[in-house]
Amino acid sequence: MKIRLIRVIRVPFFLAILVAATPLFAQLKNKIEVKLATSAKYTLNVSQINADTAYVRVLSKQGHAVRKLDADDFVITKDEDTANIISFTETTTSSAKDLAITFVLDNSGSMFHSYDSLSKYLDTFIDSLGEGLTGNAIAFDNLERKRTYDGTNRESLFIASSEFTADKNTLKDFWHSYDSIRTELTPLYEATLKGLERIIDRRRAGDSLRREVMIVVTDGGDNASSINIEKLSKLVSVMPVTLFTVNYNSDPDGRLLWLAKKTHGDHYVANNLHELSETLDYLRKDIANSYKIVFNFPFRGASGTH
Repeated sequence: MKIRLIRVIRVPFFLAILVAATPLFAQLKNKIEVKLATSAKYTLNVSQINADTAYVRVLSKQGHAVRKLDADDFVITKDEDTANIISFTETTTSSAKDLAITFVLDNSGSMFHSYDSLSKYLDTFIDSLGEGLTGNAIAFDNLERKRTYDGTNRESLFIASSEFTADKNTLKDFWHSYDSIRTELTPLYEATLKGLERIIDRRRAGDSLRREVMIVVTDGGDNASSINIEKLSKLVSVMPVTLFTVNYNSDPDGRLLWLAKKTHGDHYVANNLHELSETLDYLRKDIANSYKIVFNFPFRGASGTH
């Protein structure tokens, strides 16, 4: 019987590391990066990029879009090369694949004559956003119409959720289904909490790279939640979410302003339906604002030199 000898080749440790790291180096090489030339106080998010076009969003510390920048404010690099910027355009209709928006809507009895107008304004809001958005809508209900609804500590008072969806029609169908449903009480803080919990669940499931925005619209203060605003503020302050609150036709205690500021968001007061429409339109443009940058890199010949 012949015995075959197997020769073991020992690879030096440093060489093994080099071979294992080669794919990583390959990924780092030729990577296109977009940076701000100045204004370190701003945050830059690249929402979409390919070989010659980038869509970027620039945010202030208050969570608002930074407008009226120009091409000189950006530097685009690949290895040692710096790109030439061919065109530079501000837009609000680029892809929304980097955005997730949660709407918390007050449909209590005091909103009886206004909620249907609010839902129509929101139709325009999401129809005007680019494709790729995922969204969730929260409302109050007096019946547990679906198993996904959350109960409260009040009898016949539930928190309804559309659940996150990329289908704009599903969102619209959800909030329009409450055009004629009103609750006696306003569990606003609890609805906001449930919205935050849905965000946590979605991010744990793997969709964690989007910018999280929450928009709360109400015409009064909370009068039914089991959680107080102090406890809610502790959660929102550590969540990766920007909260924008809108008080319609009232601003009872200024507490929503305090809550929004905890997330580097903002608060608005709309005294009538016209102002409510204008506020939501402003927020839509602010959230969707981006810059489209078309660029090219210096040509290198076959030898790899300029």
